[in-house]
Amino acid sequence: MRRAALFASVGAVALLVTLGACATEMPAAPDLPDAVAISYKPIALSQVDPKEHRVGELVYRGGLEISSPDARFGGWSGLVVSADGASMLSQSDEAHWLRARLIYDSKGDLAGIGEAELADMQNPDGKAMVEKEGDAEGLDSLSPLDTHGPVAVSFERNHRIWEYDLTHSLDVKPSVVPAPDAIKSLDSNSGLEGLTLFQPHELLAITETAQAANGDHPAWLIPFPATGKFETLSVKHHDPYEISDAAMGPDGNLYLLERHYFGPVRGVVIAVREIGRADVKPGARLDGSEIAQFTMHENIDNMEGLSLRRDSNGKTLLYMIADDNYNHPLERTVLLMFEIKPAD
Repeated sequence: MRRAALFASVGAVALLVTLGACATEMPAAPDLPDAVAISYKPIALSQVDPKEHRVGELVYRGGLEISSPDARFGGWSGLVVSADGASMLSQSDEAHWLRARLIYDSKGDLAGIGEAELADMQNPDGKAMVEKEGDAEGLDSLSPLDTHGPVAVSFERNHRIWEYDLTHSLDVKPSVVPAPDAIKSLDSNSGLEGLTLFQPHELLAITETAQAANGDHPAWLIPFPATGKFETLSVKHHDPYEISDAAMGPDGNLYLLERHYFGPVRGVVIAVREIGRADVKPGARLDGSEIAQFTMHENIDNMEGLSLRRDSNGKTLLYMIADDNYNHPLERTVLLMFEIKPAD
């Protein structure tokens, strides 16, 4: 969902913090068909306290501000990080793909990004989408291949879910994933913002805003290949947030990325909510608990994409990416990495 005007003050604060920082430029890799040049610079967790390293149950493991001279770069609304952490995939709400290699330091903290590809998402006719036809919001991988395999994407305005097989290229046509008829009546700009693979051959889709009669966020379990049977459930609204993404963790639990804009003074607040896997079932009303809340004290922006994985030491790592709304220079693309570590 676009928040161009609302998040202007968010980016203005961040811009003051990052002015003067040196960026590392990564030229386009000549052997990649959709190669794009990008730049990045590391950022601290806190806007004001360089020693801050923890928010709730999340311990900071590195972050980047990323940019590119390509005008298509930005608007990143979904995120998949490969199981080994080596690469990331995102899609924008103006229908573009971004796939890139992630770089880590000797401690395993996120330190850079390189070998990036940027391509236009295609419609079933093999053409690039125009205007709001390509308002892509939710993303998840459908196989262990992660960023280089089949993925599902949910769209707003013309509410739908498409599957893309990215095994060999980003330049591919999608196929339709049958979805409940009820999604067609969702609010135009508040559709299936959260999309995640709940279990093999079953997606979980969640709306951005609370649109159910009881004030909940409508949600569905969607099988693929299609069986014609869709199970309904809902997510309890945690005021004042909207849901900007959903992702299953390696621990089997469901994580929600939530966001609210209070105004020019307080700015944006971001939260991460955890819901037990056993709670996710047909007819359920999901609730869960908040494990972290970010304010403008931290180096955040309009965070919209969420992904989790487990490293070789068994630690659960959480990544989130910001949608800059193509509102330069007031908003930024930031990619943040954390380790989930409950307080003692």
